[in-house]
Amino acid sequence: MSLSPNRVPRSLAFVFMLALVATRAQGGPTPGSPTLAVLPPRIVSTSQSLEQVPSQGTSLVGVTASDPQGSALSFTWSATAGVLGPPVDGEGTSEVTWTAPDCLAPGSLPVKVAVTNAYGLTSEVAFTFTVGGDLGADRQPPFAAPQFESLDNVRLTPSATLRHQPVDSALSAEKIVFPTDRNLSLLFLRERALANHTLGWMYYDDLVARGYVDTQGTTDSSDDTLVDANGNGITDLHEDLYNLSPPSGPQARPYVGGDRRCSRTFVSGGATYSQPELALNPTCSDTFLGKEALEDARPGRTQNFILVDVIGSLSRDPPREGFSDRGLYPRIPNLLEPAVTENGYKGLGHLPFLLTDDDEDRATFKSLGPVLDASSAYENGIPDYDVSAYTPSGVLRDVNPNPGISSFDRTVDLGLVQGGRELVFFLVVYFDTTHSPNEGGTVYPCLRKSVEGQCTLHLNTSTSVFFSKSRWNLDQDSRGTSPVAEHNIGCEYEEGCDPSDVQGASCPLSDAPHRRLCGWLDPVSHTLLRTQAYGKLALPMERTWVPTPGHGSMPHLSLASPLTYPGRWILGFEDLNGGGDRSFADVVFLLQAQPLPGAVRSTVISETAAPHCAISRVRVRKDDRFPTECQSSPSGAETSYSVASDCRLCGEGGCQSNPAPTWLGVPFAFGQSEAVVDLSPSRGAQLCWKATVRSPNFSCQPEIFNVDVGYEVSLVP
Repeated sequence: MSLSPNRVPRSLAFVFMLALVATRAQGGPTPGSPTLAVLPPRIVSTSQSLEQVPSQGTSLVGVTASDPQGSALSFTWSATAGVLGPPVDGEGTSEVTWTAPDCLAPGSLPVKVAVTNAYGLTSEVAFTFTVGGDLGADRQPPFAAPQFESLDNVRLTPSATLRHQPVDSALSAEKIVFPTDRNLSLLFLRERALANHTLGWMYYDDLVARGYVDTQGTTDSSDDTLVDANGNGITDLHEDLYNLSPPSGPQARPYVGGDRRCSRTFVSGGATYSQPELALNPTCSDTFLGKEALEDARPGRTQNFILVDVIGSLSRDPPREGFSDRGLYPRIPNLLEPAVTENGYKGLGHLPFLLTDDDEDRATFKSLGPVLDASSAYENGIPDYDVSAYTPSGVLRDVNPNPGISSFDRTVDLGLVQGGRELVFFLVVYFDTTHSPNEGGTVYPCLRKSVEGQCTLHLNTSTSVFFSKSRWNLDQDSRGTSPVAEHNIGCEYEEGCDPSDVQGASCPLSDAPHRRLCGWLDPVSHTLLRTQAYGKLALPMERTWVPTPGHGSMPHLSLASPLTYPGRWILGFEDLNGGGDRSFADVVFLLQAQPLPGAVRSTVISETAAPHCAISRVRVRKDDRFPTECQSSPSGAETSYSVASDCRLCGEGGCQSNPAPTWLGVPFAFGQSEAVVDLSPSRGAQLCWKATVRSPNFSCQPEIFNVDVGYEVSLVP
């Protein structure tokens, strides 16, 4: 920049050293003789190629000067910080390149030049710089894999964007557990059966705590066994399910519920039991049948008849006061109800759907349903009762948030399900049991077995219970095929499809076109799944199967996890004891989890700085977008950003990643995409950023197109 004789720029500081030079050679003025003032050099102009210099950046500085006396000038450059290159002097001019340090304190004058004339008089000028990063410079390179320390539920796309794409591990019907806390919801989809049903669930460890399960001292539930503490041949879980233990004596167990409705007992295999109230008429008439000739329900032996005891009877229509254990809901076993006064607070279950009826009539099987069928609308995926009138556990609300039957009743929000705790689903089925393993593939539930697996005590009832954990099911698998069943989930079920000869009404698998399987869900189910209410699911041509458990009990749940739809699981139940036609589609639900948040963390984007320097201000500019699928649930889609300056921990042995940096959220004003935060208090020099993405549903996948980050470095006080 140029200098006028009477003007000094603010960026310069001048120090003039003045002296009087005697006109006489002897050095002092002669008394009475005239004296002349000798003036120091005059700074004509200065120049700086950069006043704001990045850490370790360079700036070319220069000065032009003249001497009032016309003598020769010399230039001396000095720096209190940074490094000076060799000066280049000319007649009245001098230039030098200055390399900046990592940072400078505000107001510093690190570079100075002294201009001296032949008379020894000097003028000085100092240069001020801003050093330590450029807030406006983008330090984040274009997105590429090496730029990220972690990508959790976020995918780097071929277009170099970051897309929220949550994944979920596949669940097994035998072990349903989520590693972290999850918000779950259940959607009713379809009922295609003569029976009626109640769907419930409970935590596995609640049954362990109650003493029903022996964990064998391990955390793996696959080797757990049901306990028979009183040694009467019936496991305590099944005994309490139907309140079968005797009312007194050494094998008595506490009654699950309030007061007993029936006190009638029976003797089988030398042990005394209570007759099951859920299978007794209003007068508690005796139902015990000893040594009945029935087909052996074990695989390969169904042509053989055995003599076996049978207890219980089928319900009348209407049941009136009979076939009930007097709980919150008379025909749901007290143990499976939520803990309330009516069952003596001994219930362990949650009942999201009390009735799964979705047909054109207003009746339930033999009037056994826990609630009335109040609608004749059918095949619309909405149960025929006001679901919202009840809590997710199945207790009548004081205030119904959505009175009347509507699409609101399709979904039950289960709330936060705790991570690490195994879930067990169960289906209470209201339908008469039959024993015809050879013709209909049905069997009576078996309460007690011999060491060889032969049933020694059958149950005849109109209230059956099936668990997702097949070992707990009372009915035997009389066929023993492997697998128990298999289907093509993307193929529509057709009545004429024969699993043993699938060349007819079947579909090829996408990953094995030469292999065909019968469809699983009927056309109505597929049509509903493709609607917005179910997330527009077009099921892929994938195989789902029910493995043979190997313990003799019949599985009743087919759980499918479509690869194309993470976080969503289709639960299809078989509702006949013994499996019947093994459709596993008598009643179907969609279980869905709120998508796991996506998280992306960058590598360190700041340059190495001296120990006395730290990141101060950081600027973040974002470019993220939400697709149209997010607009249906605007309350749940968001992308938030944070920065930290301690992203690496450094010592004598080098630096390593800090697993828990001190994150500071970037406070974007509403409608703005750029903000500045102050990280000075952290006194760190290892800068990185992270973004957290949340979606209300799996169709909503927010995308980050760019993140622009600039920063400044300041001297640590």
